[in-house]
Amino acid sequence: MERKANKSSSSEMRTAILKRRYLWKNKEGNVVETEEQMYRRVSNAMAAVESQYGATDEQVKATADEFYQQMAEGRFLPNSPTLMNAGRKNGMLSACFVLPIEDSIDGIFTTVKNTAMIQKAGGGTGFSFDKLRPTGDLVASSGGKTSGPISFWRVIAEATNAIQQGAFRRGANMGMMNINHPDIIKFICAKQNLSAFTNFNISVKVPDVFMKLLDDDPNALHIVINPRTGKRYAIPHSVNIDTYDIDDLQSENQASDDCYTVKEIWEIIIKNAHSTGEPGVFFIDHANSTNPLPDQRIECTNPCGEIPGYYPYDVCNLGSINMSALVNKARTDIKWNEFADTIKVAVQFLDNVIDASYYVVPEIEHAAKSNRRIGLGIMGFWDCLVAMGISYNSQDAILFAEKLAKFLAENTYKASSALAEEKGCFPNWAKSTWKTVHKKPMRNIQCLSIAPTGSISIIANCCASIEPLFSLATQRITLDGKRFVEIHPFIKNFGVEEGWWSHKIEKQIKEGISPCKIPEIPEKYSRAMVTANQVTPEQHIRMVAAFQKYIDNGVSKTVNLAASASTKDVDETYRLAWQLGCKGITVYRDGCRENQVITTAGKASEPDINTPSPRPRPRKTTGTTIKSKTGCGSLFITLNKDEEGLFEIFTNLGKAGGCPSQSEATARIVSVALRSGVEPEVLIEQLKGIRCLSTVTRRKSNKDIDVLSCPDAIARAMQDALGQGTEMVTTSSINKCPDCSFPLRKESGCNVCDNCGYSKCG
Repeated sequence: MERKANKSSSSEMRTAILKRRYLWKNKEGNVVETEEQMYRRVSNAMAAVESQYGATDEQVKATADEFYQQMAEGRFLPNSPTLMNAGRKNGMLSACFVLPIEDSIDGIFTTVKNTAMIQKAGGGTGFSFDKLRPTGDLVASSGGKTSGPISFWRVIAEATNAIQQGAFRRGANMGMMNINHPDIIKFICAKQNLSAFTNFNISVKVPDVFMKLLDDDPNALHIVINPRTGKRYAIPHSVNIDTYDIDDLQSENQASDDCYTVKEIWEIIIKNAHSTGEPGVFFIDHANSTNPLPDQRIECTNPCGEIPGYYPYDVCNLGSINMSALVNKARTDIKWNEFADTIKVAVQFLDNVIDASYYVVPEIEHAAKSNRRIGLGIMGFWDCLVAMGISYNSQDAILFAEKLAKFLAENTYKASSALAEEKGCFPNWAKSTWKTVHKKPMRNIQCLSIAPTGSISIIANCCASIEPLFSLATQRITLDGKRFVEIHPFIKNFGVEEGWWSHKIEKQIKEGISPCKIPEIPEKYSRAMVTANQVTPEQHIRMVAAFQKYIDNGVSKTVNLAASASTKDVDETYRLAWQLGCKGITVYRDGCRENQVITTAGKASEPDINTPSPRPRPRKTTGTTIKSKTGCGSLFITLNKDEEGLFEIFTNLGKAGGCPSQSEATARIVSVALRSGVEPEVLIEQLKGIRCLSTVTRRKSNKDIDVLSCPDAIARAMQDALGQGTEMVTTSSINKCPDCSFPLRKESGCNVCDNCGYSKCG
C-alpha cells in the first residue's frame, strides 16, 4: 500500500512551495504530479543505481520502497535539486560546487562559463579570489595593468543575474578572499553598497597566525602578499579604499607606521559585519585541520558554508534527517534505533545520488566520483528540543546536541564503511587519512554537514536546520493584499497530539503572547519555546561548536543579534567562534541593512552629517516616454535626465480608472530621491516585483501586459532609460523577496522569506 506523505496541519506556504518549485508541470505550466508521486519518482531514480552494482529487480524495488518510506513519512529529505530533477534527462542532483579561478583571462572566463552552466541547472557555486593578481599589477602579455579581483567578481555576479532568470532556482554564490591579499580592504567593503553583489555571500579567510597576532600583537602592521610575485606589502592609511592599487602600497621592509595594523583590518571586518551582516569569517586552518586529503589544500566553501572541505571542482549532495519526527512517545528522548535506521538509508540514498546525477562539467564529475563526498545533516532540532522540554538557550541543549551529533557521526561512518565493503572505497581513499591514519575503508571522503534546509524543512513541517525558531507565528500577505497570521506547524501539530491545543491558545499565540504567559500550555513545553532573539550570541556559537565537534564538513548557521547589539558583540562572537574550533561563522543584526555602513577603521574620515537635499531642477531637460500596459490601462512614463543622470519621472494613465494618484505619488517620491543622490539601482530594487491584483489577474488573459503593477512598470522603465534592459537588475535583493517583495532575513547563512517561503539556498 502506497503511504501518504506526512502532511498534518500542512501550511499554505508548504502547499505553495511544493507546487511552485518541486512538483513537475506540463508545457502549459499546470502541475501534473502529487507529492506522493514526487517521492516515488525520486526514490525510483535513486534505487535504480543499485542495478549498476549487481542488484536484482526485486532488490532495487525493495530499496526504492525504503527510500520512499523515509521521505513520505517525513523523516528524511534530500536537497532541492534532487527533489526537483531526479528522473529528468540530464538532471543535475547535487546542490553545491566550488570552482577554481585561475589568474588568466582564459581561466577566469572558463569559470564564468562553468558557473552559468551549473546555475542554469540549479546549483550554487563558491569561489576563492586568492589567486587573482591585485589591482594595478602587471599583465605581461599586454604590458598593461590588471583591473583586479573585484572587477572579475562583478563579471561572475552579472552572469548569475542573467542566468538565474530561467533557472530552476536562483543562483547562490560564495565569494572568499584571504586576509593577506592586497585587495582585501576592497573585498571587505564591497557590499557596503547594498545593491551590489546581491547574489553573493562573502567571507574573509582568516588563518590562525592572524588570530594569534590579534591577541598577542594587535598593533603589528598587517602584511599582504601579491599572489603573483610573493612580494610583501603594508597598506597605508592614505589609500582610497575604492581605487587603490598595488603601486599605492608600501613594501614590507620600507613600511611606515602610518599603515593598517592587524587590529584595524579586524575592525573593518567587524564594523562591516555589524552594519550589513557581511563579511563572515572562514577560519581556513581550522577547516584544513580535518582535511582528509593532505595533498590538496581546502580553499573555499559552498554558498552557505556548510561544506568547507572543497577542493577545486568538488561537489556535494546534501540531505537532512527530521529530528522532530524521531522523538519518542514519552517525549523524553530520541528513538535512537529508528534514528540509526534512517541514517543507514540516508547514506545509501546520498551515495546513489553521486552515480545518478548528471554533471555539466567533466572536471566536476571526476571530482564527484573520485571523492564521493556526501553531506548528511539534520533539521527540526528546535522542534525536537521543545518536544522534550529542553530550552535551546540551556546547557542541556548543548549537551544533547553533542550527544546527537556524535551518534549521527558514528552511525554515518558505520554506514559508509559498510558500503565501501560492498561497493568499494572512494577512488582517492588510498591517499587519504582514512587509509593512512584511521585504517578504515570508506565509501565517502566526508559524510556530514549541517545545511540550511530552507525549503525542505517547510515541506517536512519542521524548523530549519539547527536554528532556533525565528517566530512562533508569522504574518503573511496574500497576492490580493490580505494579511493573515500562520503558526509554525510543528507547534500546532504537537499541541494537538499532546491534547492541550485549543482555539484560545492559537489566538493568543497569533497575538504575540508569550507561551510562558499561557497557563494552558504545560510549563515543560512553554519554557522550551524560546525564539532566536532570546538566544545569546555566545549560546549560538556554543551550539555551532557542539555540532562542529563531530561534523566533518561544516555547520551553516547565522548568529542573530538584536538591533541594539554593538560592534563589541560582533567582535566577541567572531573571536569565540575561533576559540571553540568553529570553521566559519556569520552574524546578522536585526535591521542592520537599513543603516549606512561605516567605511573603515583606524584613520577613517568622519561621516558626512549634512542632510541631503534635492538638487535644483534646470529649466530644460531631455527625456524619453515609455508606454507600459497595466491592469488599469496604458501607463505613460516620462523619464528626464540632467547632466548628472536620471533626474525625474512623470506618469500619466491613458484612461480613467485605476490608481493615477498613486502612480503620480510614486513618481514624485522617486524623483525627489533621484535628485537627492539616491542611486537609481536602489530605487529599482525597491519597486521592481511589487504586485497589483488587478494587473496580475488581467495579465493572465492579456499577453500585452508584461508588468506586475504600476511601480513595477516604473522600475522597468528606469532600467530601459539607464540602458540596462528589463532583466538587468537582480531579483534576489538582500532586502526584498524576489517572489513576494516581503523583507528577507538571514537564517543558517541563507536569505529566507517568512511570507512565501522563498529560500535562496533551496
